[in-house]
Formats: sequence, structure tokens, C-alpha cells
Amino acid sequence: MQPVPSQPDVVSLKGKFAYSVGHVLNDLCASMWFSYLLVFYHRIVNFTNAQAGYLLLIGQVADAIATTFVGFESDRTRTGLFRYGRRKTWHLVGVICVLGSFAFCFNECVGCKNSSLTAQFFYYTMFIIIFQFGWSCSQITHL
Repeated sequence: MQPVPSQPDVVSLKGKFAYSVGHVLNDLCASMWFSYLLVFYHRIVNFTNAQAGYLLLIGQVADAIATTFVGFESDRTRTGLFRYGRRKTWHLVGVICVLGSFAFCFNECVGCKNSSLTAQFFYYTMFIIIFQFGWSCSQITHL
């Protein structure tokens, strides 16, 4: 039995552009995450080196859990919201989470600047977990 040649997929210029820039937010956030996180939390927020490292570790563990969860759930999802598409819906949720949380990860504690470092640690932990979940949603469903 001979293989049947298939028609090549035709992707429009608009489509190619959308694919090329569709992952920029995640790449920019990841670059800042790995290059600036320890410096920010140690020098600006005044956490100890260990506390800053724990925040990085918490983020990476949250990313590992979220990546596994999103991978399984995006495969199990049958329909998207408002006929948007099942993977596109996950991607949209991820982008919203990243946009909503990333600024809080790299700004001084809103409303708790003079609070104890322990309270600030939990404040940043909450936004880091939301960010990592969103990052995983965008990363897994985009690729």
C-alpha cells in the first residue's frame, strides 16, 4: 500500500504572525522570573537569601504541579467557553492569571509594606502560585 501524499497546510500571514508573537508574554515573564527574582526579594523586599530561595522553590513546585494538572485537564476538556475552543480557553485563563499576578510578584507588598516579613512572604507566595498556574496554562496549551 503506497502512502497518500497529503495537502500541505496553508497558514496565512496573519496566522504566522499570531503564532510567532503568541508566546512572547510567557517568554518575557520567564526571563524576568529567573534573572531578577532572587535579586528583587533579597535586595528590595529585604528577605534573607534563604527566604528568596524558598519563594523560587515554591514557584517551581507550583509550576510542576500546575503543568501536570493543566496537561491532563486540557486533554480531558471537551468544549471551550463561549465556543472559543478548548485549548484556547485554557490559554486565555493562563494569560489572565499571568497578567493579573505578575505585577504583584515584582512590586512591594500592596497594603502590607510595613507588615512582618512572614506576612509579606505569604502575600508573595499567593501571587507566585497564581502566576505559575497561569504560566503553565499558557505554556502547555500554546505548545
